[in-house]
Amino acid sequence: MTADTKTRDALFYLIGSVGGVLAGIAHIVIGDPLFTALIVLVFTMILGFARPARPWRWILLVGLLVPAVMLTANLLHYYRTLTRAGLYGSVLIMLPGIAGAYGGAFGRKFVRVMFQGKEN
Repeated sequence: MTADTKTRDALFYLIGSVGGVLAGIAHIVIGDPLFTALIVLVFTMILGFARPARPWRWILLVGLLVPAVMLTANLLHYYRTLTRAGLYGSVLIMLPGIAGAYGGAFGRKFVRVMFQGKEN
């Protein structure tokens, strides 16, 4: 892996981190788990399409930041209604991320095969 590839990957890791934090903030402020799941789905799909190798990393990056933001908000006494069930539910927000990341990676492969004629 060259230094240029690492720099470009760092940009995508930053985008994934911002997406995970935004999803966590939306989960706390709006309180709608479906909207949070949509945010996770969109960010993991974009990242899976942009970097289709190892899409599981986008699931972990974006999905695990939602409970991390909830725990941080609870420690800062901003979000006081945190229960174990709510925390476990926020971990389940990663499930739409699986569909997003692998769907994005599959979409990238589909576009490559259909429009460029290459399967690699």
